[in-house]
Amino acid sequence: MRIALIICLASSAASADDNDLQLWKLGHPDPIGCTRCDGSIGDAAEPGDLNAQARFHKLASTLGLAFVPPFQETAGTVGQAGFEVGVSSSEAFLRISGDAWPTRAASPPKVLSMPTVTLRKGLGGSVELGAAVSWLTSSQMMALSAELRWAVVDGLASAPDIALRAWATRVIGTQELDLTVGGADLMISRGFAVAGMIKLQPYLQGGVAFVNALSSVVDFKPAAESTSNPTADDGIFRNVRFIDNRYLRGALGLRMVAGVVVLGAEVSLAQGKNPIQSDSAAGGAALSENFIRLWSASGRLGFSF
Repeated sequence: MRIALIICLASSAASADDNDLQLWKLGHPDPIGCTRCDGSIGDAAEPGDLNAQARFHKLASTLGLAFVPPFQETAGTVGQAGFEVGVSSSEAFLRISGDAWPTRAASPPKVLSMPTVTLRKGLGGSVELGAAVSWLTSSQMMALSAELRWAVVDGLASAPDIALRAWATRVIGTQELDLTVGGADLMISRGFAVAGMIKLQPYLQGGVAFVNALSSVVDFKPAAESTSNPTADDGIFRNVRFIDNRYLRGALGLRMVAGVVVLGAEVSLAQGKNPIQSDSAAGGAALSENFIRLWSASGRLGFSF
């Protein structure tokens, strides 16, 4: 796991990099107790921004879907004694407005790059465990992921392999955003021998992904501070609950296995339309919704034993 250690050290060395979050730039969804927030007399309260919560939802959902781990595996297992380790580079193609991407950079990047280390281990009974560590480049954010997979059909010559999978991801490295992603899917794959030395393994996945997002207390006026009431400019974003924020997700991939070496490529699409918050809107108004769509691609070099 030396590669995972390198990723951890590289991410911790970055400080306030271009992809690190500054949630105050989204605006505050609820009123705060000041406008200038410098302690001056007569400083009136500032009303909330009606679109701030929508921007928070779009940011959290897009980032959560980008962190879905590229395990890049077939439905068939490696067997009770088998395991596989790999290094992937996952690229998420952003379609998000600049006001919903609150970082130090002047504009959102076109692509989010996430190097990832993955491990899968067979347990017998067509059951496997998997783990992954991902790092968002130009940031201090990392994701820790785990999966449990059961192959309903495994290793039959007359039928493709079929598996059910559940997975979860926890994003760390940002103090203002609490982000958890999880999901379940159905997997199908088939292996084909080529020239007696190489095996091609196309696979297909389809399922659902959930994104849960909470914010800690945010200082919405970081450039000013009142010594008499330093929390007057603080606030939070409304919660986006796991069950209320769900997306359909599919992936198509191809692996090439030559001896112990595994090469793979995968493309995926996640999309859905969900309410921007889980609690009721002010005054009983109807909750607005965001439509989120995210394309991703990844490449992999691995070793199977």
